[in-house]
Amino acid sequence: MLLRPIVSQLVIDPPAQLDDRMNIPSEKEVDDLLVACIGQMAVTAGSDLLWKPLNHEVLMQTRSEKLRPKILGLRIVKYFVENLKEEYLVFIAETIPFLGELLEDVELSVKSLAQEILREMESLSGESLRQYL
Repeated sequence: MLLRPIVSQLVIDPPAQLDDRMNIPSEKEVDDLLVACIGQMAVTAGSDLLWKPLNHEVLMQTRSEKLRPKILGLRIVKYFVENLKEEYLVFIAETIPFLGELLEDVELSVKSLAQEILREMESLSGESLRQYL
């Protein structure tokens, strides 16, 4: 499947010592581009049949032992929620268990981002989703 190699890039650590070289984007710039690229891929696809495997692959990255893939996965889910809006709600049942796990993460940045996504999903759905966590 084409999606797995694309999303698997989230777990690859950037090369060390690139900051001193010109014309090489920073880690933050690369991360921002990854989020935008994968997020826009979903928006452009325009079909929940294509969104489902992409959403699943992204959510699986949030179970990584490393912080970077967790944050990137959450940022992409946030992009999905913000850009697909009500169309993303078909994935509530799949997404909620992942958010529940992430709300208990030891990293504050992971918890905070998971809370933001949950609030946005609650706003879109018009109901509290905390009972499903």
